[in-house]
Amino acid sequence: MSVGIVIVPALETQLVKRRGIVTVPREDALAACWCQEGRCSGLGLDNLPLEMRKLEIHLKLMADKFTKRMAVRGYELVGDLRLHGPWVSYEFNQVLADVEATLWEEAIKSDDSSLVLPFIIERNAASPYSDYLLVGNFLAKAVLTEVIVKEE
Repeated sequence: MSVGIVIVPALETQLVKRRGIVTVPREDALAACWCQEGRCSGLGLDNLPLEMRKLEIHLKLMADKFTKRMAVRGYELVGDLRLHGPWVSYEFNQVLADVEATLWEEAIKSDDSSLVLPFIIERNAASPYSDYLLVGNFLAKAVLTEVIVKEE
């Protein structure tokens, strides 16, 4: 096996879109965007009417958490977050799946997707919750992934 040195230029930052799901009680889900019409750029969190104040406070709290979690991962928010929705909820506030569970690895190794059936979640039309999507543009530093190839 030969060893070589690869010199790469400084990695640039790039603009990426990141999304976060916010679950709210259905009676609070009063704001609606134009996604159903197919022409939507989302709603601004600061532009919600006064009668939606409870929703606005919750969304701003969750937007702040989302932005901080993205910052820990190396993403810096550019501009503001846009709101899309509401949709019938997947109820992620009640049902969460552990992506680190060993069942995922076992399913991949054995090529048996039935092992992860407990993680499948269906939407319940009678759900007392609605989901919104927070979408934002973030700056992220490009990542260099080193791949070692064995020469023959």
